[in-house]
Amino acid sequence: MSTTRLRRSGAADLAFVTALERAPENREQIGQWTEEEHLEAVARRRGREHWIIERDGEPAGYLIAFDGRARGAGIYVKRILVRDKERGIGTAALASFLDEACGRRGVEFVWLMVRERNHRAQAVYDRVGGHRSEWLDYELPID
Repeated sequence: MSTTRLRRSGAADLAFVTALERAPENREQIGQWTEEEHLEAVARRRGREHWIIERDGEPAGYLIAFDGRARGAGIYVKRILVRDKERGIGTAALASFLDEACGRRGVEFVWLMVRERNHRAQAVYDRVGGHRSEWLDYELPID
């Protein structure tokens, strides 16, 4: 049986993370961060967290979260990305992160945003018990 676990990312993980993020099959679904942005999250600056998802001891993806408890904003899952899709890795990793995050003092909720067209991600969030909130996103023009 395969095991999925999270570990904190280190600078040595940056090549894996950026290659996965920039792979053609991921570019349309995942925002593109600079190496500096990733390293800031790895260093846990400004409330950011960076986790490597491991499957059987090998890197299989990553997760980025922001700790917004000080502002009453819970924990925000900014990004979760796995290399091998449709194998339960993302579901197991998100469930593990939820267990870890909800064990922290003062966490009232964990939230995320997903593109409407990203049905695979929505299915993962449904499997871990997520539901749509009453909030709607609006994009405002920048002139």
